[in-house]
Amino acid sequence: MNELVSVVIPTHNRADLLPRAIDSVLNQTYSNFEIIVVSDGSTDNTEEVVKSYSDKDSRIRFIGYSPARGGNIARNTGIEAAKGEYVAFLDDDDEWMPAKLEKQINVMESNLDIGLVYTGVNIIYVNEGLRYSFIGESKGDLSKEILLDNHIGTTSTVMVRKMILEKTGAFDEKLKALQDFELWIRVCQKCLIGLVPEELINYYNYTGTNQVSSSTQKYIDAFSYINTKHKFLLNELTTNQMSIKKMNECMLLANKAMRNGDSKLTRKYCVQALKYGLCKSALVYWVLSFTSFKTVLKIRSMK
Repeated sequence: MNELVSVVIPTHNRADLLPRAIDSVLNQTYSNFEIIVVSDGSTDNTEEVVKSYSDKDSRIRFIGYSPARGGNIARNTGIEAAKGEYVAFLDDDDEWMPAKLEKQINVMESNLDIGLVYTGVNIIYVNEGLRYSFIGESKGDLSKEILLDNHIGTTSTVMVRKMILEKTGAFDEKLKALQDFELWIRVCQKCLIGLVPEELINYYNYTGTNQVSSSTQKYIDAFSYINTKHKFLLNELTTNQMSIKKMNECMLLANKAMRNGDSKLTRKYCVQALKYGLCKSALVYWVLSFTSFKTVLKIRSMK
């Protein structure tokens, strides 16, 4: 178990948060890694922060460019520079639990047909002071299941064999949202998926900021783009599977609209979801749309 893991950390003007992410990699129980920090047009002291680490640890590299070109290009720049057999992604405002890499590699080595391994996640809403956890269940052949919903989740949980990315291509640089989901669709057509059913990352949400999730329209456009790009795969789905897919899309858009404080749009997507079948989540969200997103988070945190 000596394979090199390339950890790609894209960053943009997060010099204050970046050390938490870097430290969480340095604290891993698995030590054969390189850290590639890609600064996407940062104008703060990001480079100096990374240099303070790389001066002490030769496993850390810095790549910077200007102007900013977006997270997709930053991640792809890191993938191109990666020397490892495995690539793991970590957003600059997230952090890993110490055993994450070790447990993912154990799953990878248990079956050479597994090309991607993801983990459970602690989801933390900083401004609201609330958190809840999510652990997926899907693994194995997800070539059809991934078309219905993003069962893999955020990039910060993922480790993938670099040779798989060489077959599928990297992140689609045209997408403004759901870049991870679209890449997972391609990856799932090429390999089996592994899972570590533990919360091994802390995923931080900052509502009211310029995170991608602050724009519902970006998600609407992204679904349209993805559905067109993968229309041949979607044509193989059954009528029932297509209904489930459309329902899931509507619920994700309802969630984003709720987060962005647009209760009218939330109810619109809840109603659309119900057109594809009985959806308890749609009924619950429709009721909660008359309250606030913080109420949704409180209910999730109580589970």
